[in-house]
Amino acid sequence: MSAPFVLAAVLPAVSDAARARFGWSNAGAPGQNPSHPVFPEIPDSPGGEPCAAERRPVPTGLAATYALGWDDGLVGTLNPAQARDRDTAGLPYVAVLHTKGDARGVIRVAWDERRAEVDVLDDAGHVTSRDAFRVDDESLFLLPHTDGEPITGTTSEEHMVRTVAYGRDGRAACVLDYGGSFQTPDDISRPRADRPDFGSWHDVLAIAGIKGADLSGTVGTPTLPNNDDGVPWAPGHPLRPGDLEAMFTPGARARESGDPVEIELVDAGKLRLPSVRLLATDPDYLTQELPAWEGALTARVAPGTYPVELSIAQNLANDWETVAGARIVVSDEPVESWELGLRKDQHEIDLDDGEFYGVSVDTGTASFTDVEAIPAVAEPAREVSAALEGWHGTVDDGGLVMWHAGYGDGSYPVRVGRDRDGAVTAFVADMLILD
Repeated sequence: MSAPFVLAAVLPAVSDAARARFGWSNAGAPGQNPSHPVFPEIPDSPGGEPCAAERRPVPTGLAATYALGWDDGLVGTLNPAQARDRDTAGLPYVAVLHTKGDARGVIRVAWDERRAEVDVLDDAGHVTSRDAFRVDDESLFLLPHTDGEPITGTTSEEHMVRTVAYGRDGRAACVLDYGGSFQTPDDISRPRADRPDFGSWHDVLAIAGIKGADLSGTVGTPTLPNNDDGVPWAPGHPLRPGDLEAMFTPGARARESGDPVEIELVDAGKLRLPSVRLLATDPDYLTQELPAWEGALTARVAPGTYPVELSIAQNLANDWETVAGARIVVSDEPVESWELGLRKDQHEIDLDDGEFYGVSVDTGTASFTDVEAIPAVAEPAREVSAALEGWHGTVDDGGLVMWHAGYGDGSYPVRVGRDRDGAVTAFVADMLILD
């Protein structure tokens, strides 16, 4: 069974689905009981730990050339002074590390986004490892993911790729390219390094296995190709919210997989939040003994009873409709900003491009409830969910409000709306229907 609140990434060009990756509060492989992770058989690696893959050697004595991007060639070459100015301003740029006319490493930096990456390239220019760094509150690098690590000692090394994801709790998980995953021991440490000044990347590069690079920067080099048609590098970002205001405006027009849709609002009842520890969950999970119930959303409102509305997207091209989102209306104040709903120990900076923490749905139904209401609503919610015919249902006089989850099973983000003073005005569960 998937974790009730998981890290997910939207599949490319698929608006109705999201794939679960890891929920660090509930260790385990996607699709498995969090307390019983799967341990596939893989070759031993140096050091005896599955995550301790040996990196391929990188030549020393690399020189750096700065640019706006690297796309199988330099995109918008920068001199060192221009690159330093972009570094100071927090703007994205790259440093291409090369020797004898071959690119052997690429550093990508975007301080405003608190992101940096280091790629190691082989003789043919293929990426053999990628270290994705983040800057945390202490202005130190943390390494949440390592991608593209070839596994040594196998007969098909070029096809066996290891991904290592580090959690803030000190644990790490390894995933092989064939889809196996498992939890490693707690003694796997997360590499760190001080945030470097411009041109002082040596400690960070050492984590990636690059040593002896000269980062003073060349003004340009005829030995590296230029790509005038290439795209400057821009950092990825977690999945951003769509137009949530339009989602809950009656009569508003939007798009669903390119088709025009019209929005209708449906009153789904009122939700009681006595402890204001809000859970967004598949109601079937409420009967399971999982530690996730410590994981209510961290955003809080005053205790009370709040109306819940559903956004129904009516597809005008094929006369079909579904739930686009569910909203708890906390106040009538205009929403000035939207943020991702998080649980304790979840940090948006840990998310990779297109990822989000979301509600995992396995029964086609999602719900809002309060932690305090679980004993009263767990069993009846399961029964109501199994027999749900309309768009929504309630349990225990507003102890739980449920709805049909968009296209069905998947993972869906919860957004928290705040007014100009930072007070919560709404919670929205986005079913990822609208383009």
